[in-house]
Amino acid sequence: MQDMIKVSSKGQIVLPAKLRKKACIKKGDILIVNLVGDKVVIEPLNKSKKEDWQQILEETAGIWPHVDSKYVEELRSAAKKRLEETL
Repeated sequence: MQDMIKVSSKGQIVLPAKLRKKACIKKGDILIVNLVGDKVVIEPLNKSKKEDWQQILEETAGIWPHVDSKYVEELRSAAKKRLEETL
């Protein structure tokens, strides 16, 4: 099934009703949006399988090679400090 949609000035899109019906997408459903190569893939969260997530993780592994555990810990510490300051 193929359809053409337009992106609004706010970056929003509307999925055509026939597509939502065929994919069983209902109001309030959460959709996963991924960029795979040069394609945007939108998939209902409840239909994602473990294997699909594994593929996504494999395709995106290493996109932030400069991030290490020390850097992540620094980010967590800074976020925790900001949270404590606001409470």
